[in-house]
Amino acid sequence: MKKIITEHDIITEVGSICACNSTHVFSQMINRSLQLESPVLQVVKFKDVDNILKSKDNIVIGVHCQILSGVLGQVSLLFKEKSAFEFVSIFAAKGKQSAGFLTQLGVSTIKEIGNVVISAYSGAMSLLMDVSVIPSIPVLSSGPLKDVIKFGMMNLNEEGKVYVHTMTFRDEQRKINGSFYLVLEPETVKKIVAMMRKQLTNLNNPKRKIDGAKKYESA
Repeated sequence: MKKIITEHDIITEVGSICACNSTHVFSQMINRSLQLESPVLQVVKFKDVDNILKSKDNIVIGVHCQILSGVLGQVSLLFKEKSAFEFVSIFAAKGKQSAGFLTQLGVSTIKEIGNVVISAYSGAMSLLMDVSVIPSIPVLSSGPLKDVIKFGMMNLNEEGKVYVHTMTFRDEQRKINGSFYLVLEPETVKKIVAMMRKQLTNLNNPKRKIDGAKKYESA
């Protein structure tokens, strides 16, 4: 029996491919191999986002970007506090950061890391859906996990549903870990699903493949 590809399958796969691409770029930046954990996709009301977080009290540092074109949504890259200081020590100002405090150089470093990694995430999304996906200038926040997550979703309707796709990466040896959060509203999910089904139809249609090849040869 042919498996039916569901909306849940499509959004999970899109988020996972984008996170894998970002993690690969991240690994190259820090010259370390990062492992990705299994993705989680949950659908909740925005006001109930707290309920999907495993730990509400951890202090984290987040870099947030809105997706401005192609599809609408938000991408957040979150680090546990110790991991953020570790990343800063890799790129700049080694030994000049202290727990609970980032210098201006440290803040700039984290934002730049987030900008590069989220751009890689958006680039993968652009290729998947054949649209231009452009992220906003990154914004940094810090504090308890639940507050940082909600800061990254502040433009969403509190009474509306949101799709939250989470992928966690880690390097056990250096105790580095963090998470990607892709947050989408239902209308955006419908748009992504329609785009991806169209892409799948094109891939599975031999005539369209041949016509596309002919068009390419005649260009």
